[in-house]
Parts: sequence; C-alpha cells; structure tokens
Amino acid sequence: MTNFFLSVFGFISHAQPASSLAPEVKFAADFINGISLVAFILVEGALIYFVFKYRRKKGEANIQTPYITHDTKLEVVWTVLPTIILAVIFYFGVASFVKLRAMPKDAEIIQLTARQWSWEVKYPYCVKNAKTNAERCIKLTSKNVNPTEESIKAHKLQDELMKDQVQFVIAKGHKYVMQMTSTDVIHSFTVPSFYVKQDVVPGLTSRLWFEPTVVGEFVITCNEYCGNKHSGMLGKFKVVEPAEYEQWKTASLAALQKELDQDASGGPVDETALIAKGKELYGAKGCLACHSLNGTPGAGPTYKGLYGHQVELTTGAKVVADDAYLAESMLKPAVKVVKGYAAMPNMGVEEADVKPLIAFIKSLK
Repeated sequence: MTNFFLSVFGFISHAQPASSLAPEVKFAADFINGISLVAFILVEGALIYFVFKYRRKKGEANIQTPYITHDTKLEVVWTVLPTIILAVIFYFGVASFVKLRAMPKDAEIIQLTARQWSWEVKYPYCVKNAKTNAERCIKLTSKNVNPTEESIKAHKLQDELMKDQVQFVIAKGHKYVMQMTSTDVIHSFTVPSFYVKQDVVPGLTSRLWFEPTVVGEFVITCNEYCGNKHSGMLGKFKVVEPAEYEQWKTASLAALQKELDQDASGGPVDETALIAKGKELYGAKGCLACHSLNGTPGAGPTYKGLYGHQVELTTGAKVVADDAYLAESMLKPAVKVVKGYAAMPNMGVEEADVKPLIAFIKSLK
C-alpha cells in the first residue's frame, strides 16, 4: 500500500538502478521523499482534522480561545524528532555525495562535449597513419530526436527516432569518468538509470563517474533548458559485456584506420557517403542552430545556394564561398565574418569534418 501511494504521488524514482552507486543514491532519494510524504500527510491531516473538529458550529455562542503559552513535552518532541530525522537524511546524502565526487583512479576517461543540441563523446582509443602521422580517435555524436517535418510525414515521432539513436558503447563492470565541457550554453548531463547528473558549463571542465552494472540501453537526457530543441537532446548508452566491448573497440579502430589511410592516399571518394556524413555532422556539430537549409536566414547565412556564390564580409571585402573559404570559416570562424552576422563561436569542427561538411553544403543548390 505504501509503495502504491508513493508511486501515485511520484515520490519514488522509477529509473532502474544500473550503476554501482545507483542503489545508494536511490535509497537516499526515496528515504527523503518518503519522509516528506509522511510529514505532508501528518501536517495536512492534522490541519483538516482541526478545521472540522474545532470549527464554530451554526448558532453556537462565542467561546474565547484558550491562551496556551507553551507545552514543554510537545516542544521537545517537535525539536528533537526533526533534528534526528534531518541528521539521518544528512548522513545518507553526504555518504552518497562523497562517493560520487571521488573520481576513481582506475577509471577510463571519456571526453564529452555538449552543444545545442547533441552530445559528442571521444574515447581514448586512437589510430595513426604511418605516412602522414595524422591521428583519429573513436568519436560518436548523438542525434537530436525532435521530430522534423520529414519525420512527421513518415510517422516517426521521438520514440521512433530514439530507436535509431547513436549508441555510446561502454562495458559492464568498468569505471568511467566523463570529462565534460560545453561549446555554447549550460547543459546538464543526466543518466537517470545511473543516478548521475552534472551541469556542463562553457569554459569549464566538469566531471562525474559511474560503473555500469546492468547490460542494456540507457537514456541520456539534458536536464537544463538549453534552447528550443532541448527536448530532443537525448542520447543513449549501450552497456555490453567486457568481451563484446573489446570486439566493438577493435572493429571501430579497424574501420577508423581504413578511413584514415584512404583519406591519406587521396583515392576515389564516395560522394554520396560523403554528403550523408556531412548531413550527419550538420546536426552533430550544431550547425542547424544557425544555418538553415531552406534559404531562410538565421543567426548565420543559409547553406542553401551558398557554395560558389559571392559573400560580403564585415570588412567590405567580397569573397567566393568555395572550398578554401568554407574550410577556413569552419576551422577559424572569426577570421572572415559575413556582413550582417556576428562571429560564429568555435563549434569543434576538426580537419576530418571539413570535407564532408563542404560536400553537404555543395549539394544544397
């Protein structure tokens, strides 16, 4: 019966505890919420009881309210009992907090970048090209799952779009430290099932850690309003067994090595695949926040029809939006600013991202 009422009023967290510290944090939260519910029922129950018990009945003569200055026993009870309860709450809260803030030294560090409106993770696994010495690391970026006109027509709403979400693969029983920063506004990285939450602030590096204990898929949310596509800023952790994790890592590094060697060789390029990659980066790097695809100007120039056309800069000079100009604008956005627009912040575009993004912009005639 107690669980029924707690569930009805939303006082118990329903997220499945899926990390080593999650049961402790859940217990502390449920304990506090349970006490709050009991206190609410007692206070409101007494209030309602007194309203009916001591109300003035119709036709009843005026009775002077007794003048009670104090009651020592009651005063001791309502001072000592709440103090004990608060001390217990403090203990459970601090015990969990200290463990959550002590970053384990044997943990694997994953770099996370938040931007409007996606999560980008960079694993500490990299490959190099022997000739050029170019390096590339395993990097994944979530998709924003706010429904678009295109997805609505295809009857794909947020739940359906989440099925195709990029999966950040991690291993069960491994400890991970998320080292996080933001490129634009304040976000809040939250994994409900891991019972972890941490604000991600521009210009600062914040950290949290967790150790997954359950195999499965777990949603990442942003719990700080960060703009009009905030609700679609979801991600997904896929927790697998350690052996499967090693297989995934080996396969990802092999694919990355092949891609890096192909780029270095200057061999034939699959233009369709390149455009598709550019479209993916358009969302992942936050370009969609300022640059439309339909010709409508936003906080930045539209991408439609941009390639090959002349643009005027704030200096008065005019340049053609060719490969060189677009590449420079992506990597050094403050060097050449289009007239009528503010300088674009650094969106974390890397050398490897430039070619696909240019191919995508070039396709938008």
